[in-house]
Amino acid sequence: NPPPQLTLKGRWLEDLGFNTGQPVIVTVERGRLVIEAELRI
Repeated sequence: NPPPQLTLKGRWLEDLGFNTGQPVIVTVERGRLVIEAELRI
């Protein structure tokens, strides 16, 4: 039985500031998943 997973693909992710291999931060807020690009300062 495979573990739960979510796959997001598409150039639209780059348009929103997500780049291949970039770490992300995932949080749960009242039944919603929030995915943020981790900023490297």
